[in-house]
Amino acid sequence: MNTYRLVFPLLFVLFFLNSFGVFSGIPYEVVMVRGKVEYSGQELKRGDRLELPDLDVAANMQSEIKNIEFGSSADVLHLLDMGRRKIVVVPAQAVRPGRDLMLATRGIKYIRSDFEFQRAFAPGESVIALLSEDTLICRGLQKYRFTGAEVLVASFEYQGQEFSNIIGRNDTLFLTRSNLFGIENEEGRRQINSFEVSNISLVWVNSESLEFAARQLDIKPFSLYFLDDMINYFVAVRYDGIGMDRDAIYNMLVPNFVTERQIQREYNLLTAEEARQWLFEKIDTALATQ
Repeated sequence: MNTYRLVFPLLFVLFFLNSFGVFSGIPYEVVMVRGKVEYSGQELKRGDRLELPDLDVAANMQSEIKNIEFGSSADVLHLLDMGRRKIVVVPAQAVRPGRDLMLATRGIKYIRSDFEFQRAFAPGESVIALLSEDTLICRGLQKYRFTGAEVLVASFEYQGQEFSNIIGRNDTLFLTRSNLFGIENEEGRRQINSFEVSNISLVWVNSESLEFAARQLDIKPFSLYFLDDMINYFVAVRYDGIGMDRDAIYNMLVPNFVTERQIQREYNLLTAEEARQWLFEKIDTALATQ
């Protein structure tokens, strides 16, 4: 009876403390910082240790991202989950939520007005996330029309250099990885990862004179990422042979950049669970190639 009286209050105290997260902290070690990254106002450096909620839980990841400040859009934080021996990557891009380009066109592969064109490529504080490559037919454009010798060019920054590619002719947009993010270097033409590209700008160019058109686009620079590129970016991360696992990658992608609803609509899936499994399989396939 005396034992019961001692044990019951102790169990109650443990339950009470755990409900407030006292025992929910997991040790993480900072193994790499690219750029300047602060957590709750404290600048992080390699070797720092943090007690954080389990980042395998999507809600915890969303909450903790709000406590992280990046000095620039190219900064990245790499954490080592010390108990489970896996890497968790938090890039600056995750601070800006993803937005499906097709939301602007209600799931139809057409842009039917200047308003829809402007809305599609002006995501505000968000980034544009594409699950797959797309061709968009533009109809009824006046202000943003590009026909004849006038072509639409995407300029962007990659590793401190600026590149440009033609992505539109005769009011047709070709949003493919090779069209958008193919670059020329000493080794020839190659395709780069869209997740490492910043400040995409759209401009009109006369393809005959190679001069900028007189009209100027009033669309601010934006970011556009393909899902495959995002997955490959996270899969490629390694620290002493340790990388990100499926759950860590999934929690970084959803809902930071894509949503289950977006996957459902794109691939005609009936439930959120089907969308989740679809993305899990895609991540597993990429992990298997490493």
